[in-house]
Amino acid sequence: MKHILIVEPISKRIEVKSGASIYDALIALNYPIGALCGGKGTCGKCKILCVKNQENLSPLNVIEKNLLTPEEQKNNIRLACQSFIFGDTRISLLEGLISHGNKILIDSDLLAVRGNIQEKFDPFIKLMHLKIPLPTLHNNGDDLYRMTSIIRKSFPERVLHLSPIMIDNDLYTITRSMSTKIRSKEGKITLYYWLKDETLEILDVEEGYNKKLYGIAIDLGTTTIVGYLINLLSGDIVSISSMLNPQVSIGEDLITRISYICQNEAKHTAQTLLISALNQILTDTCEKAKVSKLDVKELVVVGNTGMHHMLYGLNSEQLARTPFVPVFKAPIYINSAQLGIQASPQGRLYSPPVVAGFVGTDTIGCIVSSRIDTYEKFSLLIDIGTNGELVMGNRKGLITGSCAAGSALEGAHISLGMRAAEGAIESLTIDPKSFHCTINTIGNLKPIGMCGSGLIDLIAEMIKCKIITRNGNFNVHNLPERVLYSSNGDLNYIIYDSEKDGIYFEDDRKKFTIGISQKDIRQLQLAKGAFLSGAYLLNKQYPSENLEQILLAGAFGSYIDKENARIIGLFPEITPTKIYQIGNAAGLGAQICLKDQNMRKFANEIANKVEYFEIASSKDFQKEFALSMYFPHYELHRFPSLRTIYQDLPIR
Repeated sequence: MKHILIVEPISKRIEVKSGASIYDALIALNYPIGALCGGKGTCGKCKILCVKNQENLSPLNVIEKNLLTPEEQKNNIRLACQSFIFGDTRISLLEGLISHGNKILIDSDLLAVRGNIQEKFDPFIKLMHLKIPLPTLHNNGDDLYRMTSIIRKSFPERVLHLSPIMIDNDLYTITRSMSTKIRSKEGKITLYYWLKDETLEILDVEEGYNKKLYGIAIDLGTTTIVGYLINLLSGDIVSISSMLNPQVSIGEDLITRISYICQNEAKHTAQTLLISALNQILTDTCEKAKVSKLDVKELVVVGNTGMHHMLYGLNSEQLARTPFVPVFKAPIYINSAQLGIQASPQGRLYSPPVVAGFVGTDTIGCIVSSRIDTYEKFSLLIDIGTNGELVMGNRKGLITGSCAAGSALEGAHISLGMRAAEGAIESLTIDPKSFHCTINTIGNLKPIGMCGSGLIDLIAEMIKCKIITRNGNFNVHNLPERVLYSSNGDLNYIIYDSEKDGIYFEDDRKKFTIGISQKDIRQLQLAKGAFLSGAYLLNKQYPSENLEQILLAGAFGSYIDKENARIIGLFPEITPTKIYQIGNAAGLGAQICLKDQNMRKFANEIANKVEYFEIASSKDFQKEFALSMYFPHYELHRFPSLRTIYQDLPIR
């Protein structure tokens, strides 16, 4: 008897024999699991989380009870080498096993499209050193009065208002320990504050003269999370940390996660997973930079509307049904400790406004960093991911919308698809005569699957070699020997055969092949059709404008071969030199909002100026989507530069 083991967060589905251990299944997959003892059950390093169907695993044994803490046992942490499979099961690899192997984008490059725009360095949170006179019989004003008097004297040329005048929750927390702090260092304190217009808000008070002030900018993606720790006295990035979003354990895409939350009343679970991840990012960046988390006074977080709502514990179910309305769009300023984030107890958390539907704060981050609102050229910015956002326009105006591209580009629903981790095929070419594939894998390891960038290359190469037709079917007039029928009668093109194309490793248990089926091609067509039709429908709102340049943002948009993406019709016809891969634009936008309060003001304003278009509700959507699923499009005249490639290729 065989069972299905689903491995997150790499979205691998493995068929395993009943009674096999999870460790053996991962080794057969050639996945580099961190077990120092070789699976003998002595090191306790191969910890995994059982996400679903715990009853289908063997019970905890004596070895696990000795090596796992009571808390770990309670939370369904198991040792892979001691967990035997007797039914379908879903597990999640813990961060210690996966962080080194995943390819996560942290950089951005916008110089080519926006020029050398210099943002100001003017953070919201600032610090100043004050010496508060100690009280005497002749100067016996209360501690808060004496401190605010010194603050006013520090701004002699300004009419300064202190806010709040009344004691609110935040100021009450500060004043409870303020008396001790003032007297601890003979009146020397460090004041942390916001200064907006002529109003100063006290954020925190520390004893002595502290010369450290940090903030962290976080791009909270559906699949990956990246954090940038920034010195708010210099503006320098001091460390970066990234990880896979742990919410993949409850769903591969946003709609699946929202459904899980609704069906299981799991809003708190979804929020806890994100807060835990943010704390992990915070801890990692601070440890790398040798900075105390107490010195992190501000966080800026951007993400799509689904991630935004889940992080703040808002109801997200209405996002999955028409008319796709968020709870609110306004920017958020709250005390980060309210969410359980382990920065300074008086740290602040800011998120820009949501635009609408699934167009969230990450899109605002992309606009802030790219400054697409200043361009003369009519431009399209695409943030490619499971949930794709599009922004189109220039200085005359912007329009935005989102498309549910699905998770095929992240490796899900593809026979041997996976995320961009070690062992994933990330690029390839096909010899037009022999039809042999030359592959490149992440980490230069033996291939175990294929990620999204490899999938784009594969489809483009199959088109150039006329292995498939324009509607995605296998071309019966040009089928190479590497196209085989599987046991269920579905055609498969074999990309990698361990027997013919590779060398067996000592731990190989059987012949291993990687191929692409007709169903896999359809999944790619659904994703690419969503982006292409979305771009066309946005452009229809500006019929007099011709697209002049395309900006590809996000990890997927930065790692793909843009020429191959153009060949399959991932986006409208454009000269290759006018396609710019701009990197993590959302993450850069978060950094800018952390470092420049004027750009934060811009972020708050632009969200209300951008026009929102509901792509999926358009009367032309179904027709345009169906036409866009063809390679590159049903109407080939829309892609005149590709005529040479497609001229002899059947449409069906």
